[in-house]
Amino acid sequence: MEIETIRTGWTLVSSAVPNRSTHRFGLAYTGLFQRRSRRIKVPVKCFYVQVGGHRLLVDAGWSVQAADHPLRHLGFGLWFASEPVMDASEAARNQLKGRPIDAILMTHLDCDHVSGLQDFPDEIPVYASKAEVAYARKARPRYGSLAEGRDYRQIPFVDDASAPFGKACDLFGDGSVTAYLTPTHSAGSVIYKMAEGGRFSLLVGDNGYSADSWEKGLLPGPLYDANNMRACLAWIRRQAADESCAGVYCAHDPVDR
Repeated sequence: MEIETIRTGWTLVSSAVPNRSTHRFGLAYTGLFQRRSRRIKVPVKCFYVQVGGHRLLVDAGWSVQAADHPLRHLGFGLWFASEPVMDASEAARNQLKGRPIDAILMTHLDCDHVSGLQDFPDEIPVYASKAEVAYARKARPRYGSLAEGRDYRQIPFVDDASAPFGKACDLFGDGSVTAYLTPTHSAGSVIYKMAEGGRFSLLVGDNGYSADSWEKGLLPGPLYDANNMRACLAWIRRQAADESCAGVYCAHDPVDR
């Protein structure tokens, strides 16, 4: 199992995005009523994973268009809340330089995860949860239109008592990639467990912004269900403590693990 972190630039956000306790205002993560000069810069990552003979991209990061025409690409609302800071060379497409991708696995469809899909051919299958696709269409102020225009393959979840919320999927039927439905940060967010040779790693999307999230129980700003997020962070903490866990990878972790 090989996991390569691809940083597709940065985003300027309120400090309430990784930790909502830094502000009392519930919508502080949007940047409203805050000086832009006080925003923090967090990395925007996706991951190139080789496991069980599969070559996968988990999330897609920022598109080339986020470097060339950020305001036009995102629209004012998303640009205001999550301004991209990047060079076109940092887009995942350009960093991968034509390396094979069998599928793209989406943890969720927020703009800084789905933007880069526009740089990849439609022939590459893209997996997402049914709940997330429906939520992205409903919650337009949060998602904008970037999540549209792609034919997503819906992850066929089944009941699984070992899953944090009772739904999981052995994505390729060989135990190498397990998807867990986690209605936390968004209605249909997904954690992916990559397993090979008796070891596993978790790619948790925005279910945590760094190890502090699950070790200290820090809630992010954007939330679908706060209680679910608390339960999910506790589950991640238990998984991270397992001696078979090789690592937990977050999309915005300032540390490369």
